[in-house]
Amino acid sequence: MSEPVTINFGFTPLVDCAIPVVAHEMGFAQEEGIRLNLVREASWAAMRDKLAFGVLDAAHILAGIPIASSLGLGGAPRVAMIAPMGLGRGGSAITVSNTLYQRMLEAEPTIMTGPRAQVARALRTVIEQDRRAGRPPLSFASVFPVSSHNYELRYWLAAGGIDHARDVNLGVVVPPRMVESLRMGWIDGYCVGEPWNLRAVQQGLGAIVATRADIWQDAPDKVLGVRKEWAEQNPDLLLALIRACVRAARWADVSENRTVLADMLATQHYVAAPVELLRATLTGKPVLRRGAEASDLPDRHVFYRQQAAFPWRSHAHWLLTQMRRCGQVGADIDMRAAAESVYRPDLYRRAVAPLGLPVPAGDWKSEDREATGEEAV
Repeated sequence: MSEPVTINFGFTPLVDCAIPVVAHEMGFAQEEGIRLNLVREASWAAMRDKLAFGVLDAAHILAGIPIASSLGLGGAPRVAMIAPMGLGRGGSAITVSNTLYQRMLEAEPTIMTGPRAQVARALRTVIEQDRRAGRPPLSFASVFPVSSHNYELRYWLAAGGIDHARDVNLGVVVPPRMVESLRMGWIDGYCVGEPWNLRAVQQGLGAIVATRADIWQDAPDKVLGVRKEWAEQNPDLLLALIRACVRAARWADVSENRTVLADMLATQHYVAAPVELLRATLTGKPVLRRGAEASDLPDRHVFYRQQAAFPWRSHAHWLLTQMRRCGQVGADIDMRAAAESVYRPDLYRRAVAPLGLPVPAGDWKSEDREATGEEAV
């Protein structure tokens, strides 16, 4: 038997790094002839750069980064990347400080009873109060300019009648620093993946006011990202990596495995978060604000079911529409061609064929028009 081939695989400490972690810890990668060297990174910019320059071979990465890198956006060198697999969906949320939550509750108690997708209307009232009093704008953060979190936050604000360019300050904070930034008062709220929302609730610093499912359950989030050159030089190795990750995704979606998965992710090398928080979010029983009963969100994290691992080109196209609306990409870009060059369902199909798993017949699907924010952003 030949020796396993080492793949340097970057990840960020979030619950949705579960797939590469499971692929390594449960032996799926080893069975596919791969030794995964999992490298923890706190910053998405560092992850992008290390992947672009070959320090990393593959990465658990924001769904918009392979597109942005391939187009040379954001001031970074233009490096062609591909996304041959999705790494699940769900798990993100919008959290505000306890002080801001209380102000929203006092300003609009009826609105704050829900639905959560529309509670930004209460935030609008608070913003209007601040404007009349001459106070500075509130500050919110997402994790990266081309992240779905940035676009979801903007959509949520717009749904409440808030102009993100005029009414609030928007910035970027790396996921592990979100809670600290809230504690220090540098920001008033943020959109990030778990466990960094539940961590703020647990520490008595914030309240979760909307989850991804409230905005768009099927939104793209993280993908398996590799350089196009690496993929072309290692075609069989890439298919083996996809297979290992798909097998891991299927394992992670078995409800009986979620407690084990939480224990796995809680370790210092991976997410390094309290295991009870990871169990709560993975089993769909998160507490959204201190003192409240646990919510029932069974699809809080989906790794394989409902084709969550399939790299839908319609997801890439949605991301490109948001990049255009935010002025990150010009109107001259052929968005369909860009989506098709970066998101590679053809490679996904080839990889899973030996497993006999069902795959979609097409590469595009109708996305929720309202959730895309096409009219609101």
